[in-house]
Parts: sequence; structure tokens; C-alpha cells
Amino acid sequence: MRFWVLGSVEAGDADEPLPLSHRQRTLLAALLARSGEVVSADRLADLLWGDAQPADPVAALHSLVSRLRRMLGPEVLATRPPGYALRPDEAEIDAVRFEELLDQARQAPPAVTVSLLDEALGLWRGTAFAEFADSDVARLAAIRLNEARLAAVEARAAALLECERPAEALRSLEPFVAEQPLRERGRALLMRALYELGRHAEALQSYQAYQNHLADELGLEPSEPIRRLELEILRHEVLGAPADPPPLAGLQARYTSAGDRTIAYAQIGTGPPLIALPAWVSSIEVIASGRDPRSSLLQRLAGNTRLTLYDRYGTGLSRGGVPGDYGLESSVTELAAVVRAIGGRASLLAMSQAGPVAIACAARHPELIDRLIFLGTYASGPSAFAHTDLNRTLVDMVRAHWGLGSRLMADLYRPGASDAAAFHFAQVLRDSAPREVAAGYLEAVYDIDVSELLPQVAAPSLVLHYNHDHVVPFTGAHQLATALPHAQLVPLDGPFHLPDANDLPTVVTAITDFLES
Repeated sequence: MRFWVLGSVEAGDADEPLPLSHRQRTLLAALLARSGEVVSADRLADLLWGDAQPADPVAALHSLVSRLRRMLGPEVLATRPPGYALRPDEAEIDAVRFEELLDQARQAPPAVTVSLLDEALGLWRGTAFAEFADSDVARLAAIRLNEARLAAVEARAAALLECERPAEALRSLEPFVAEQPLRERGRALLMRALYELGRHAEALQSYQAYQNHLADELGLEPSEPIRRLELEILRHEVLGAPADPPPLAGLQARYTSAGDRTIAYAQIGTGPPLIALPAWVSSIEVIASGRDPRSSLLQRLAGNTRLTLYDRYGTGLSRGGVPGDYGLESSVTELAAVVRAIGGRASLLAMSQAGPVAIACAARHPELIDRLIFLGTYASGPSAFAHTDLNRTLVDMVRAHWGLGSRLMADLYRPGASDAAAFHFAQVLRDSAPREVAAGYLEAVYDIDVSELLPQVAAPSLVLHYNHDHVVPFTGAHQLATALPHAQLVPLDGPFHLPDANDLPTVVTAITDFLES
């Protein structure tokens, strides 16, 4: 029996699809998305009927499974308490073949890689799982497969360039980059292909278009590797085959203990020690890749400071388990441990939800903190996030639709964000933390209030905040600037939450001047 999921979900004995009803196709999609796993009857009933459950869901499911089994064969669809499982060893699944070809391509010489990836990409007939891709029926499997397809297109182009076939690479890269304008590797490969074809001006124009897209959609600057490629093109010094940048781009992860938690941290740059506290969910690796909304700011600060990043427990490289406690005390313990690990005293950069953690640490451990920098943050969660219905909606969205419901969040962070920007933001979130961890930390954000600790903070403070911030109202900055004993306020003009690319020089200058004063 053959199964197709790299497009619409179908099954057939040869190349002729079986006449499946929509309900049968839904059941088949749910099982294929979890191929080899036992899916409980309760879970299948929920995926099939949602809130509109039949009078006897167990009997209805049993009847549906029986009809589908008669079509597929008893050896393919097995009963396994507490539910059912599709046996991949008894089936030929296009997605399995696709991933086998990807694995072979990773170990093959360039010319063979091209051939293997041509076969792999030829299996696709549309979006993975088609109409089920945006529902719980097959969402996670669709995300994984669609991302693998994009990476395969890029890997094929890279192999073509290694084979000195830039014209063929260009034919696939031009429509790919048009559809995925924020993917850096695809853009870099396009620039290389244009350069190797002697179209140097167009390669530089493509870089400029990418730079503009990043700034407009995400408020970011291009990462260091693609900036270096632009410079090589300008100097006519592009040598060798295209290579991926190192995963940590100069950051070397280390680990320290914070109570019973193991926390990953990394340092880069020289100058006064500055610790950038984690965002709601973030990852050292994602930041280093240039994809995090804070990456450009942190990259610039690394040129003037000894910058330290760390991942809170359960996120990024600190994924030792699911935190039992998402509250303030554990976060302060983690921060204090990182300060001690890098030498015992540092300044703090707290953005977004990190403000209360920095305030509490500075009030309770003044010996550890030199200066405080607040950017787009607050002291009181209940005051900053007063719309309780929206708060609950966001938490529920994270738990139910992790990453895919990012349109609302993307619009908050970057008003008017495009679909490409929302997709980019969704990937950053998913790559930084699992959904339960993300939901737990988000839920805790709304209740934490350290307003009473503000008068106890002795460290000098710099407060930067956009005057029309849609995530944290400007009143959060006003509270910090008036209640902290030694604070100065620098308002920024705009509707953003995190620094816009155009404002990076102003923000970086304000921070470095403050640290050196």
C-alpha cells in the first residue's frame, strides 16, 4: 500500500488513489502524521470531531477504522491499546522516502547530491498534508516536512554551485527567494550564483533587497556572514564553495549550576561585562544565527562589550527538562549564577519581560550588579498587561498552536508584519523552546510585580522605550524612570517593541555611553 502526504493525503495500491471519504482521509492523515506511534482512541476522536462529538464516539471511531482497514488491509492499520497505529514497515510513504533521500544526500559528493535531491523534491505535489497542515490533525508533521523541503532546495543549489553549475542553481533560486525573502541561506546562494555568472551588480542589488526586507519586516540587520559575502563581492574576492556559517558564530556555550538547574551561557566581545537577559523564550543558537528579533542589537553590542547570553531553564541549550517553577525566584537564581560564573559583577541588559528579573536581582544582590539597562520593559506585569482576555488568548494559543498562531504576536512586535515575517517569528519561537515551556513562562509574565523593589535598587539605570510600543505601554518606562533612584529615560519614537534597524546606532550609542560614564 502506498501513501502520499507531500501534497494532498491519499492512499492507493499503485498509482491509483483509493476513493476515501473526507472523514477517512482525516483519520488517515492523523495516523500518517504519527506513523509508527499508537494514537489513543480519545485523541483520534478529538482530532476527527472536535467539539462536535457523536453520541458514541468510541463506536463511531471503531466503525470508521473498520471501514478504512478494509480498504488498506489489516496488516497496515493495527489495533494497539489504547488506540490504533499505522505500521510504516507495511507501507510505502512518500515522506519516508523523501527523508531517506535527504539523509543520503548529506553524505554524498556534490554531483550525487544534486541527483538525490532532484528525486526527493520530485516527490512533492503541494504543501505537506494539504488541507490538514493548519490543524491539529497534522500540524507538527507538516511544519517539519515543509521546512525540510525548503532546506533541500537550498542544499541542491549549494551542490550545483560546488559543481560549477551556477545557471542551474539560479533557475531554482530566483523563484525560491521571491517566495522566501527572509531566508538568509537562500539569499546568499542567489548572490553567489549571480556573482559566478558575472552579474555582480545584480548580486549586490539582491543583498540590498534582503537588507531592506529585514529592516522593514523584522527590524533586523543582515548577519555577519552575509555582510562578509557582500564585501567579498564588492572586492571580487569570492572564493571557494558556499559554506554554512558556524552554528554559534563565535559563541562558545558553557554551563553553570543554578540550584538544581544547569544553565547554558556564552560570551563574545571585549569591554565592560554586560549580560543580556533572555527573552520570554530565546536561544543562544538562534540569536547567533541572526534570526532572533534582538540579534542585530546584540551583535553590535558585542563590538563594544564583553557580552554574555544565557538560556533560561527549559529553553535553548538549557533544555534539561520541563521547569516545575516558572516564577521570579528561579529566574533570579539563574541570573545570579550566571553573574558569578563570569566573574562576580556585571551590568545587565533587560528587554521585554526580563525587566522584573533584573530589578529583583539588583535589589537582592547589589554586590553583583554594576549598571542596569532597560529596553521596552516594566516592573509590574499586572499593570503592563492589563488586558486579561488577550493574555489568556495568547497563552492558550501557545499551548494549542505553538508557532502557528504567531500572526497576532508578530503584529504586536512589528505592526503590519507580513506573512513572511510572521512565519519567520514562528520559526524563532519554535526553535527556542517547546510549547509547554513557552506557555508556562508566558503565563508567569502576567502576574510578576516588583514595583515595591524599585526604591531598593542602587545601581544606575538607563531606560529606553518606544513611545508607541504595542507590547509594553510607555507607562512601563515612566514607572521605571520615576521610581528607580538613579535612572535616566531615553524615549524612542515609533510603534516598535524591540529596536528597529534604523534606530540601532542611537540605541547602541546610548548604551555604550552609559556603560562608560
